[in-house]
Amino acid sequence: MTPQRLLVAVGLPLGLLIALLSPAWTGYDEFTHFARVVDMANGNLEPGSTPEGIGSVIPVAHREATSQIILDHQAGRAPWTPTSIRGLLDHRPDGRVAFIDTRPTSASTPVAYLPAAVGSWLPVALDAPGVLVLWAGRMASLLAYLGLAWWAVRSAAAFRWSLTAAALVPLNLALAASVSPDGFTVAAVLVAVSLWTRVEADEKVPLPAMVLPMILLALAKPPYFLVLGLFPLSAILNGNGNGNGNGRECGHRVRLRAALIAGGALAVGLATTLARSSENYQAATTTMIRQIEYQPSVQRDRLLGDLPGFVWATVDTWISEYRFYVQGWFRQLGFWEADLPGVVPWLMVGVVLVALLTLDGDDLRSVRGARRGLMGGGVALLLVAIYAASYVYFTDLSDYGHIGLQMARYSAPLAALAFVAWSPRMLGPLADAVSNRVDRRWAVVAMAGVPVVAVGASVVTWLWTGANTPLG
Repeated sequence: MTPQRLLVAVGLPLGLLIALLSPAWTGYDEFTHFARVVDMANGNLEPGSTPEGIGSVIPVAHREATSQIILDHQAGRAPWTPTSIRGLLDHRPDGRVAFIDTRPTSASTPVAYLPAAVGSWLPVALDAPGVLVLWAGRMASLLAYLGLAWWAVRSAAAFRWSLTAAALVPLNLALAASVSPDGFTVAAVLVAVSLWTRVEADEKVPLPAMVLPMILLALAKPPYFLVLGLFPLSAILNGNGNGNGNGRECGHRVRLRAALIAGGALAVGLATTLARSSENYQAATTTMIRQIEYQPSVQRDRLLGDLPGFVWATVDTWISEYRFYVQGWFRQLGFWEADLPGVVPWLMVGVVLVALLTLDGDDLRSVRGARRGLMGGGVALLLVAIYAASYVYFTDLSDYGHIGLQMARYSAPLAALAFVAWSPRMLGPLADAVSNRVDRRWAVVAMAGVPVVAVGASVVTWLWTGANTPLG
């Protein structure tokens, strides 16, 4: 089976299960993103200025439906009982409207919300119950994600199985199957990495196929546009291309063109980030239930005043909290935590690693020297940038508290790059040993089995227990 076929065969049914069975509005910050999407479906690309403030105006029925989810949980009912579903379908728009502060969504451009907004347009126009609007937005987001991920895997010149594994990380699938800009961002990263493998292989990439992935990533959720730094790095490490034949010179021209386009896309990403992360941006909550005091200028001054301390805090946080991120990638698909033993996610990481050593071992061994070192450092710097953004916009504490609160979600889009750049060099000989002992068919089965088990555990939790949430 080809990797792109495995992606669709596994990702589509699992994504649909998540989209339809994940408790309504319990994806990460999903109700706020949902309000933005409903507003966009009504023709408003950006949060507007109203007497109540900057935000979106949506039917009151949608807000009442979210309250029912909490009440059901407090009453001990699992999310998708017949009583719960009937109650959600009864919340139909009746002309009353409510103001929702959607400034937290302004960090992302409207492009990242377009799939969900397009999917939600018809049910919004028909004044359908909010849960139907939500399902339509989720499924449209999922299809856009799988389409972009399929394109990434299909066109990649290397690491096709690594891209497939990254796309099928259960948390990434959950982000893709929710109303959120995160799934679109993950897919944009995958497409950009796929393009990088083609440039590294000196393929003649058509101009539209080079520009589109970079623009998509530049307009997705910041600061992931920094991944585009791969292309200038590729051009620099390739040298000037002289004296090595026409093929080398042609490859150098491809890399130089990619570097120039990536430089322009990086400028676009930086400009939109600065424009959209102004003092008008409002981080509403650090969790679903804790309000924070918004003070980005104060947090920014604290960070810049003790930059070495901040860098140390990020390294210390990553090392000390990494075990929680591993759990989040496989068990925390939104605010409902699957009832899996804590050791199972670690076993899943090991299984995926062995499978990738079998399937992508040759590609892994080909990345070495300065290219590998600079890639690894770049991924680390991007994680530091994400920690910095989290500290400035998502905490009101002076001790760097909570900067790792959602790093499982924020680091998941970098899964493929981290595997390529951070896998120890000793894995090269290990890859030889593994590929000689593990049949490729079993490696493919393992790749498919990991997300099936993880998502299956979450589905069981959603349908029968409805437990382990912070809503009670």
